Amino acid sequence: MDINTLEYVVGEAKTGEPAVIRFFGCVTKETTSRFNDEFDFLENIVRPSCIRVLINSEGGSVLYGMSTYSTIANAKVDTECVIEGIAASMASIIWAAGKRSLMRDYAILMIHNPMLPGDDTDDGVSDMVQAFTRQIETIYRKRFGLKAEHVRAIMNGEAGKDGTYFDAPAAVKAGIIPAENVIRTSKQLCEKVHDEIAAMTDTASIQELMSRISAENKLFETEGTTLNQTENNMANENKTQGFEYGAIAASLGMKDKEVKDVMARISELAALEPRYKELEKSLSDAQTVIAGKEAAIQNLQKDLSAATAQLASFQKKEKEEQASRIETLVENAITEGKIGREAKTQWVEMATSNFALAESTLASIPVREKISEAIATDTGNVQAAAEAARTAEQLMAEKVTEVVGKNFEFRKLG
Repeated sequence: MDINTLEYVVGEAKTGEPAVIRFFGCVTKETTSRFNDEFDFLENIVRPSCIRVLINSEGGSVLYGMSTYSTIANAKVDTECVIEGIAASMASIIWAAGKRSLMRDYAILMIHNPMLPGDDTDDGVSDMVQAFTRQIETIYRKRFGLKAEHVRAIMNGEAGKDGTYFDAPAAVKAGIIPAENVIRTSKQLCEKVHDEIAAMTDTASIQELMSRISAENKLFETEGTTLNQTENNMANENKTQGFEYGAIAASLGMKDKEVKDVMARISELAALEPRYKELEKSLSDAQTVIAGKEAAIQNLQKDLSAATAQLASFQKKEKEEQASRIETLVENAITEGKIGREAKTQWVEMATSNFALAESTLASIPVREKISEAIATDTGNVQAAAEAARTAEQLMAEKVTEVVGKNFEFRKLG
């Protein structure tokens, strides 16, 4: 595929800039296949900043239309889908595939239940139609944040009607799109569409009209996203003010342009009100969470303070018990005569530094009484004492013999 052979792409597509592609006509195997190929070419080869899909289709095949829905919904590039004329039936599903869904203020959206040609079974709606219906309900519900009952009511339509038609204001009122997603056009063009469409009842006629209108309507003048252009155009929209507003303006001395500016601002603020309420609720929820976290932090701080106090008390008690044990150990050693009292300070310091070492060292020193007992009961000491006693007796006997003689015969002293 070459960029010069693209049929659905509008204008020149450039890398990093918004690209425009149309889906005009019935949803068929041929149209969806061609559109999908050109969309993939834009996304993966050209790589624009945004792909803008312009839609004017009466719908068609659900089966083939779902392939186009998937192609747009799964795009890695930014996407926005714009109803240029009408998006009816399956075309409304394709319109819902973009990251942003927008409408011209003269455009029409038609949503209804899917159907198959000749699907008149005895059991009523076929299983395939029921499956398609559930699939489409899910897409509308998740894409636009609508409740299931609301979606079913829209798809069923009022009694005797096939689905529900929406113009842009009705789509906003139904909650399908926000007011800022309506693209403003000239008042004259809107009136032209309104006048010509009044007598039309079938989608084919509406589509033909929208094709003519789209050809007359100039494409986007700016290179930004449609949403940005919508916001810019809203401020310059030419509106006719009611009699009540004119009376108020006259009483305040306001000029016509000033009234339009004020009303545009009021409309803008009214559109922002739901978002403001949502943000206000989010803020309230966040504040509740923060308050809970702060309470949890305060409780943790109290627990930490209590634990710190208990630890300090335990450490103090342990220190006192250790000092008592050291005092008892050293005093007992002094009492038992193992050490002198003058050495008490050194032994206390030693026990404070290493209690186990001081305790084992003092335990290895015998007490004073045990030293005397050990000497007395030692066999070698007893023998040595006996020998010493015997030697002394012999010396005394020798002295006596010298004086009195061996047989106690006293010798004369010379």
